[in-house]
Amino acid sequence: MRIIFLIPWHRRQYDQSGLTHLMAKWIATRPADKCLLLAPPNSSKLIPASFIRPLSRMGFYFPFLRSFLIRQQLSSLRPDLVITEPGSRLTPKINQLIWICQPLLPTASTQALQQISAARKLIFTSVLLLDQYKKQQYPLPGNVSIVPPILAPVFESQNLRTPSLYIKVVGQIPGEAALINLLKAYSLFKRRQQSELQLIFSQEVATLYPAFISKLNSYKYKSTVVINLAYTAEQEAYQEAGAYALLTLDTMDQLDFHYRKASQLQIPLLALPEKEAEGRTPVEQLAEQLMRIYKDESYRKQLVVTQQSLFLLINNQTAFNQFLEVAECC
Repeated sequence: MRIIFLIPWHRRQYDQSGLTHLMAKWIATRPADKCLLLAPPNSSKLIPASFIRPLSRMGFYFPFLRSFLIRQQLSSLRPDLVITEPGSRLTPKINQLIWICQPLLPTASTQALQQISAARKLIFTSVLLLDQYKKQQYPLPGNVSIVPPILAPVFESQNLRTPSLYIKVVGQIPGEAALINLLKAYSLFKRRQQSELQLIFSQEVATLYPAFISKLNSYKYKSTVVINLAYTAEQEAYQEAGAYALLTLDTMDQLDFHYRKASQLQIPLLALPEKEAEGRTPVEQLAEQLMRIYKDESYRKQLVVTQQSLFLLINNQTAFNQFLEVAECC
């Protein structure tokens, strides 16, 4: 079986995508299948280079050519199945399994809606997410399944660790404004708590947001903000497993997947709120989350229990088997 994993162009941090984790699990479990990831070279620590088929460089310089270039590559590769997300703009002739891990924005393109309605199979990562799509009356095909997100083997086998005093930022970064809001919330937390709790970013942040990194040079608490170099997937998993909490800055980006990973590692996941609530700004809300989770260990443990209940205690291998059963019917 020849399978292509296609991650939309806007995802620049490939290892923060649940599809990349799914592919890593697939490679480890089904070595006889021929799997390829269409992605830039050296874009993943989870996927060996031999399983990555480089995207055409022209697509990075000429966005209007991207759909044509991807269709051209897929035509030459002749996959039995393409596993992707909404927004990849593939022709209906291609056998697609659409993996849906986040809400579709009201501004979703016509192409994304057409891709969803034309897919032979849809997999949603939670019942709540499927209900959101139904309430918004998006066109859904008849074959819809619910399968929890799947983690790469390196995270599946990572031992639990005693939490250390740092918050690890995970997931896609929606923009520099979110990073600035995080620093503002962290400043409020530090002023009120006088804690040694650190903020740890991955190396991708330094690469993708150099302007933000330059601002750190004049930040009051820069000594406790760390850009960490994790050279391997094993180092990344080990670091996340030791965090006091994980933190995502985009609540619209694969939240089920990040909850799944946090649950596996038995660590709470925090999120930067999208909007004001009860007269408090997102910055103030996040600062309060940091203070409460730092001061109240019982609250921290309760967050982990609540996260684990989201997936009905379905383990990673069972979730993969469920996904595989759906994929083999495509």
